[in-house]
Amino acid sequence: MNEINKSIAFIAVAAACIALAIFSTPAKIDPTSKGSRMGQSLFETFDPRDAIGIEIVEIDEENLEAKSIEIAQTDKGWLIRRPQMPDYPANADNQVKDVSTILLDLRILDTAAEGAGEHANFGVLDPSKATPGDLGVGKSIALKNNSGSNLAQLIIGNEVDGLSSTRYVRKPDENTVFIVEIQNVNDVSTKFVDWVEKDFLDLDKWNIKRVTLDNYEVNLAAGQLNRTGNPLVLDYDNSEWKLSGSTLSEQEELDKEKLDALKDAFDDLEIIDVENKPEILVNNLKQGNEFFNNLKDQKNQAVVQSLQQKGFYTVAVKNPQGQQVPKVVSNKGEIIVGMKDGVEYVLRFGDTYRGPEDDENSTGDSRYIYAFARVNQSLLDPLMLEPVPTPLELPATPKKVDQNSTNDKGAKGDEGEKGEKTNAPAITPPGPPPNFVPSTPPPSINPPPPPAQAQITSANADSNESGESVEMNQQKAQRDAEIANVKAANAAKQREFNEKVAKAQKRVNELNENLAGWYYVISNDVYKKIRLERKDFVKTKEQNSEMPDEVQASHILISYKGADRADANISRSKEEAKAEAERIRGLILNKGEDFAKLAGEYSDGPSKSKGGDLGKFKFEVMAKAFSEAAFALDVGSVSEVVETGFGFHVIKRTE
Repeated sequence: MNEINKSIAFIAVAAACIALAIFSTPAKIDPTSKGSRMGQSLFETFDPRDAIGIEIVEIDEENLEAKSIEIAQTDKGWLIRRPQMPDYPANADNQVKDVSTILLDLRILDTAAEGAGEHANFGVLDPSKATPGDLGVGKSIALKNNSGSNLAQLIIGNEVDGLSSTRYVRKPDENTVFIVEIQNVNDVSTKFVDWVEKDFLDLDKWNIKRVTLDNYEVNLAAGQLNRTGNPLVLDYDNSEWKLSGSTLSEQEELDKEKLDALKDAFDDLEIIDVENKPEILVNNLKQGNEFFNNLKDQKNQAVVQSLQQKGFYTVAVKNPQGQQVPKVVSNKGEIIVGMKDGVEYVLRFGDTYRGPEDDENSTGDSRYIYAFARVNQSLLDPLMLEPVPTPLELPATPKKVDQNSTNDKGAKGDEGEKGEKTNAPAITPPGPPPNFVPSTPPPSINPPPPPAQAQITSANADSNESGESVEMNQQKAQRDAEIANVKAANAAKQREFNEKVAKAQKRVNELNENLAGWYYVISNDVYKKIRLERKDFVKTKEQNSEMPDEVQASHILISYKGADRADANISRSKEEAKAEAERIRGLILNKGEDFAKLAGEYSDGPSKSKGGDLGKFKFEVMAKAFSEAAFALDVGSVSEVVETGFGFHVIKRTE
């Protein structure tokens, strides 16, 4: 090939390379050019009123896989739909409208590039088509209409350097990359908590009236609940807390700040995820029944297994009808929150949440909760009915005797009103003796009044009798009216009370309709704020006087295997020792049992023969925790359970 031909061939190859470069390199668009769309709407044929759903797809930054969530409007309202997860009600009406408005109002600021070559550089690769490890993948947002088609879809990419709230975007079916100003992109996420109504109980802290803390544990072997003490009942009234489930000693008081924080925690109780409950539980709870029968049924065995996987168990208890039936309980106890309107929330806590491996909440920092509602009429203001007065009875009117009555047949007398014979036997008076001649009758000492005077006397008697009768009738009428008014007032009070109960029942039905189908997941931080023990909210009163040089005290020591100076025959664990000490303290405070007697019976210390008496001692003589408790006591008072290296102590200051 001569030099001329070589030159021609070189030029041809160069021209081909230049052409290839031109067609493969994204073309930059001049904003001032005729074809520029600067200032135009990104979506021109989109009506946000038609949006009844939204689908979001993005890349999980931890495992670099696509994750999605769909929010759809159905005949049951808005629902959250996730792959391999149950549908759950969404709080999405306003959010979908907001996203629709955002997309509708998008204006093109500039065109970054045309062609697919730099999609990864701008972060606008389609996440639904991405493979693990792909870089430059964006977030896809699609608005759906009632037929499931996309009204508008956008892939949101990287932020533009130096321009706040400005991003690279493109439509999935187009290669052109635009620059737009778009706000709150991170709020449109695939996280469940961003779309759900977090306050699943809708519990108003200002209406809390009673909190019951029942910190039992489940003994599966025995099929029963183990308690170290009675449930703690805290009543809240007029901004004051009162403990009715346990007795406070003279040096103890409630920690108002801790209890107020508890009340706030109920108000802030939020869910971070949900799981379906078995259908049999759902149906029972919707009916307000926390029991279920036929435990031996195969389906119910599956229910039991489902419960146990989440830290819930069944124990046999008596239902309101007196029948032994299984009841769902928790190994972490339960909390009952009573409201002024008669609604009672039951919260039972399960094990830590173990969801899908890619679920950010399955790290042990969250916990299952089993919740339902019921009516408790004792939470309502008591029904105070007025006593109904006793009716007045008018005295019986005496029968008037007709002086002219005879015993002849047909006359008034023993034979009856109309001459009819009565049931009384007839009496025949004896007749005159034979040859009887009547003598002259003696003169009358009190002759009867003349007819006119007799009439006057009779009229006066009738008049007096009539006056008394009128007065009695008036008193009876007044009493009858009083009775009617009291009965009417009581009936009104009863109706009002019944209406409150009916309203509470309606609210309970609504709550259980929503709560029945789900195991909820809450954060462990919230769990720790609401599951309190007595020691968490009972504190020692501040001492005004100076600490004495020495005190005299008695104690009951409950040791455990491995404790300092523990006898070789002691086999109880540390946990068992603490529970035993708590039990003994309860006997002293709640049952009034004698301290010295219990010390002699249960104490593992050498002073048990002296009723636990240690004599007088200075602060530095005893273990620090022991002395701190003993010196803080008032004379005659009993301490909390105190732990030292020797075991658990119950201390009573005697001097």
